[in-house]
Amino acid sequence: MAYRMTGRKTGTVTFTPTTGTIIQETLTRSSKMTSNAIEGGSSVEDHVYLNPEQFQIEGIVVKNHSSFRSVLESMWRSRDLVTYVGKIRVSDYVITNIQFKNDATNKKGFEFTATLQKANIVSGQYVEMGEVMLMSQQDAAAEEKKPSNTAPSAAASKSKSQTSRTKSSGLKTTASKQVSQSAYAAYVNSYNGKSSSGPTQRKTSSYNGVS
Repeated sequence: MAYRMTGRKTGTVTFTPTTGTIIQETLTRSSKMTSNAIEGGSSVEDHVYLNPEQFQIEGIVVKNHSSFRSVLESMWRSRDLVTYVGKIRVSDYVITNIQFKNDATNKKGFEFTATLQKANIVSGQYVEMGEVMLMSQQDAAAEEKKPSNTAPSAAASKSKSQTSRTKSSGLKTTASKQVSQSAYAAYVNSYNGKSSSGPTQRKTSSYNGVS
């Protein structure tokens, strides 16, 4: 069986019986629970958080050790997203730790242990701007496409005239007319002598607060 690990930027290393092999795969899934007290009847899962998955492989290389070591180190150094295909298949993992071990019995190769962690990749939601024309732009484009030698109908002329009046009705300044001095005097005199004064004294000489 061939084991393969591929980085998006750094290339691929393939472990075959003639070059090396993977001797152990370990997939770890863990979670963390808060130490806060949980009220009776509440949801327990609200207090438990899932940790990113971790994946560990142990392998041995018996040939072309320099090229294998170079690619594995490059995957770790560049924080490359790695896809691993073996008995377990994972993707979008990042090497967080890698160890190399040299042994006298394997002069042309080495042993290694690599720890990978799942990268939680999400896609941001966005709305394309400028892709759809505004209604005013669509109307203007429709007007330009109309043939110039075609006389507008009565309904179209009325609609266009109404639209023009509507557009020109905004931001108008209202002009006030001047009132002549004689007209103002006549206006004031019309109210003279028509107001009545209130009583100058109470109907009763005293008020006891009851009647």
